[in-house]
Amino acid sequence: MPRPVIIRSPLPGTPEQVFALLTTGENLAQWFCDACDSDARLGGEVHASWVDEDDEPWERVGIWVEFDAPNRLTLRWLPVQTAADLALTDAQQVVIPAADAEPVEPEHDELKFAIAPHPNGAMLTVLSPTPAVDVPMRPEVLEDATQQGWFQCFQLLEQMLAQSAP
Repeated sequence: MPRPVIIRSPLPGTPEQVFALLTTGENLAQWFCDACDSDARLGGEVHASWVDEDDEPWERVGIWVEFDAPNRLTLRWLPVQTAADLALTDAQQVVIPAADAEPVEPEHDELKFAIAPHPNGAMLTVLSPTPAVDVPMRPEVLEDATQQGWFQCFQLLEQMLAQSAP
């Protein structure tokens, strides 16, 4: 399994400005995804959607499991569900484990953000999982692709902060 990737970059804004770009839906939709609704608070949900290169829409739902303004954030993505997973009929049964059953902790797909003051504004550090892919791929290729994607995101964040500067 590929390791998470750590990406760090200074940004030309205050930690409070960077925090807002990471948490509000309208801002996330400008640098991270195509559309977003974010309940910017601890326990709040994030609904993000994208359109891929084949014009196919897809989306993710996450929860803010750490929300320490303006220093730290963790967004935990919920497991991806397909339409088949969601299409329960009355004939299907749902098994609920007994109260004394050992809970199973699913693997979490989390984005972690740390924001610190920096002489030129703020230093943003991202701990990002590498994507799961259906084809065999060397871990370092996935890690490199993840880094490149985040570098593009950092460029968009820099542009947004530069546009909002007085």
